Amino acid sequence: MGRDGFRRRLIEGFPLVDGHPDVAGVLRDPELLAGLGPAMAEPFRCAGVTHVVAPEARGPILGALVAVELGAGLVMARKEGQNHPGAVTVLSTGPTWRGTAQRFITRGFDLAAGHRVLVVDDWVTTGHSALALHRWASDQGAQVVGTSALVDKTEGDTARRLGLSALVRFSEIAGGTAPPHT
Repeated sequence: MGRDGFRRRLIEGFPLVDGHPDVAGVLRDPELLAGLGPAMAEPFRCAGVTHVVAPEARGPILGALVAVELGAGLVMARKEGQNHPGAVTVLSTGPTWRGTAQRFITRGFDLAAGHRVLVVDDWVTTGHSALALHRWASDQGAQVVGTSALVDKTEGDTARRLGLSALVRFSEIAGGTAPPHT
């Protein structure tokens, strides 16, 4: 299936659960799952990505698919309070779509100067989680090449600031009428 065919299939493949597009439903579909890594990696294929950084909860699933496609390593940003041996750095985001900050724990030894980082997540709304990961990677000396997401629900210049490439816009899968994403 070509790129346009995959995109159409993806848009049609989001089941609605309680009136909201369900990312888990996309992941259940073996054909869509197989196409996500290549599709999300494509805009960054020539960027020299060495590491993919992905926040919990679904980010590491997509991040692993993209990392394999790009021949890169995977770095997980875990939600605070989760088991992550060696994690000593706590990152706080600006208000997420829920209106509160999210806290992630990371390990300073996962990234270093010279690494080229792509942030990967399932859904971007406010962009604050991705921005916190951009800052953290930069603080480690790494160069952030952009952000890849399954769904873009950003407003204003958020997508531009993140260097965001998304497979679909929220309005394409929900008509803009669904409640906020969980």
